[in-house]
Amino acid sequence: MKFYLNKDIVEAGVYEDILEPGFLFGWGVFETLRIYSRKPAFLDEHIDRLKKGCEKIFLSLPDVDFKKEVTGLLDINNLDNAYCRITVFKKRKSTGCIIHTAPFNYYPAENYQKGVKAIISPIRRNSQHPLSGIKPVSYLDSRYSWKLAQDKGADEALFLNEEGFLAEGSRTNLFFVKGKTVFTPSLDCGILAGITRQKVIEVVKAKGYKLEEGRFLLGDLLSADEAFLTSSLMEVMPLVEADSRKISGGRPGKVSLDILSGYRNVIDQL
Repeated sequence: MKFYLNKDIVEAGVYEDILEPGFLFGWGVFETLRIYSRKPAFLDEHIDRLKKGCEKIFLSLPDVDFKKEVTGLLDINNLDNAYCRITVFKKRKSTGCIIHTAPFNYYPAENYQKGVKAIISPIRRNSQHPLSGIKPVSYLDSRYSWKLAQDKGADEALFLNEEGFLAEGSRTNLFFVKGKTVFTPSLDCGILAGITRQKVIEVVKAKGYKLEEGRFLLGDLLSADEAFLTSSLMEVMPLVEADSRKISGGRPGKVSLDILSGYRNVIDQL
């Protein structure tokens, strides 16, 4: 069969997967991770979360040797430090899988020296949604919010949940600091259980800071001494402005940079 694709009439062939339910209806889940010197960071944890996401949307995790395939792609594409995305999607008669690797060239050192800014998304996270806490292919709420942030000269959009509590960023988890205590929204706020979030929690505790997970208001963030965002690609990024209000005097805080250093020590041990 033939169909129209970007001004061309093409045979289904290798394009046939884009006609499957995973692509047509956003029926799938994905993971993104960083590769450091050909070492996939926390791959087992990402695959475990991918499996849990599959189970929530009635998919079975494909029988794939993910480590073998990822490292094989690094060899084929001659990549050392890279970005990797693993997507699992619904096919009519089976489950599909796409693994993509590319050079990693995001977030130069100056980003960490200056910090980033965030807006508050007009969209609310729904903590009661049955699919809350997974990383779905249908990612429009997050991408829409991120685009709004870009249009307003910011780097990230933060979500509140349906009760008005802080949740997460469009691509990140959120932390803020008061004194020697580090705060982060709890999972029951409707957030993704970030792999980097968990590693950072371990770093926070190892460095002797107190950690509190809970339900917090936007005012708690805006009155914080400092704040930072976490993700697999971003690592630990100082947040210096939210909702047009400066945090930590508009510059990265000492605790944030200390946690970043601790996280990178964990990466060095991969």
